Amino acid sequence: MVNIAIIGTGNMGRQYAEMIYGGKTSGLKLTALVCRSSEAFEWGQKFTGVRVFRSSDELFENAACFDALIIATPHKTHPQFALKAFELNKHVLCDKPAGILVRDAAKMDRTANEKGLTYALMFHQRLRPEYKYLKNMIDNGEFGKINRMSYVSTRYFRTEAYHQSSPWRSTIEGEGGGALINQGQHPLDLWQWLFGLPNEIFAFVKYGKYNDFDVEDEATILMDYEDGRTGTFTISTAEGIYEDRLIISGSKKAAELNGDKLKIYTFSEDTDEYRHTAKVHAREELKTTEEEIKFDPVSSAELYIGMLNNFAKAVSGEEEPIAGGETGIGTLLITNNAYLSQKLGRKVKTAEAHDFNGLE
Repeated sequence: MVNIAIIGTGNMGRQYAEMIYGGKTSGLKLTALVCRSSEAFEWGQKFTGVRVFRSSDELFENAACFDALIIATPHKTHPQFALKAFELNKHVLCDKPAGILVRDAAKMDRTANEKGLTYALMFHQRLRPEYKYLKNMIDNGEFGKINRMSYVSTRYFRTEAYHQSSPWRSTIEGEGGGALINQGQHPLDLWQWLFGLPNEIFAFVKYGKYNDFDVEDEATILMDYEDGRTGTFTISTAEGIYEDRLIISGSKKAAELNGDKLKIYTFSEDTDEYRHTAKVHAREELKTTEEEIKFDPVSSAELYIGMLNNFAKAVSGEEEPIAGGETGIGTLLITNNAYLSQKLGRKVKTAEAHDFNGLE
């Protein structure tokens, strides 16, 4: 059994606490909470046998009461809490993103590896069956040569009430950015998981296009890979239509995932070969079969529980983390490169954007 502490008892931290204390997870025991406000402290008192601290300093001074730490605090604080936990030889499960700068995410991953500690990110979308299905198709080479990818995400619609719900939300000072550094971390993690990191990107990052603030609420990123693949990624937090559409175009198969519905197109011939050998001028001799798969809906709570269970097993050495510390580096590389590309007005190589963030 892994004794777990939670620092950050806002919306997500409270959900994790309820799941663990309520016995919905396995291998974890809630032993400590950090509740800074009086309201949060009063809420924490309902967990019998759980120590409740008013500050992170108090928690770390009583490190014997926990084996691992869940970090669910504002983005900029993630590195400092993770590194302190590693210093005390504690394992860490961190909410996204790892931080706001690539160098911090890299230091977190490097430190955990050097000390032999488990460090994972809460990229729970990896557990959705539709994305796991596509991952298996890619890994098995079913698409043939993948030539192009496209992902449009408008699922994370956010109102003014949301942006004003906390002083740190939707600000450079608090979050370090907007849609990309916050909501975009989940689809960007799926992107890196499925396709890897691009060699170069060019981005259009729109700051306050729909809202009266200085962070981005829309972004489109063009990606170029060394093997010739190209990709487009678009996120918006202000469009009325709900769209979560991923398209993968390969030489043998293509796929279109829209929500929980997946369409797979299988070609009678490899299209790269067909283009060179066909005696006709177009698709006349290229046959296409279609298959549609409807996946059963999975709640966010189920995904969170799956990630928590995996973390417990990873700490115990039974499994590898679903999203290890290196994943926090990749999403920030794309994000920071997008900011840098917008600032410079040109495409940038992935390795260029190590300390650039937001409107610096």
